[in-house]
Amino acid sequence: MANLIAIKKLRDLITILKMGLSSYYLKGDDEVVKIINTKDLENGKINLDSINSVSVKKTPLLERSRIEPGDLIVTTKGTSFKAAVADHSVANYVISANLIAIKLSNEVQPEVVAAYLNSTMGQRNLQSLSSGSSIQGLNSNSLLEIQVPIPPRHEQKWMVNYLTLAREHNGLLKRELELRDKLADSIITKIYGGR
Repeated sequence: MANLIAIKKLRDLITILKMGLSSYYLKGDDEVVKIINTKDLENGKINLDSINSVSVKKTPLLERSRIEPGDLIVTTKGTSFKAAVADHSVANYVISANLIAIKLSNEVQPEVVAAYLNSTMGQRNLQSLSSGSSIQGLNSNSLLEIQVPIPPRHEQKWMVNYLTLAREHNGLLKRELELRDKLADSIITKIYGGR
């Protein structure tokens, strides 16, 4: 017998919703923080190499925009929407106004929801809920209305393991390509460098 996959609105799966800092809060010098922007979300992960530090005003909103490991981070503006899961390396970083962070209930692993939102089907559903003529945008209410498939727990665990291994493999392939390019450049420089 096939496993049945439950479908739930994202709003029924959240325990905490965190909004990002607007430019108003970025005009202070009370504290320097690392801020995650749309550009920092890549392939379901947060790219640490591209994150910037900014000076901000210390306010209650600053504390509410800090992310924790396991938070699902979703872009709310752009030509395509992205989702990633925060890990320990970005604990206490803050999110920009173009992002929303969601702490999910134990019913679903955040990696499963991120994978769905990044999939073709998830992107199609996000696009259908977005508005705007040149730059698409999602408000938090629209985002929370998206229907999310919830596989059984054992399938979620399997999916997370597979996605982790696939991401690691892709990272190794990317690194290998970079090394091959450097090697080719080094050979060309050695051969033609003396002329």
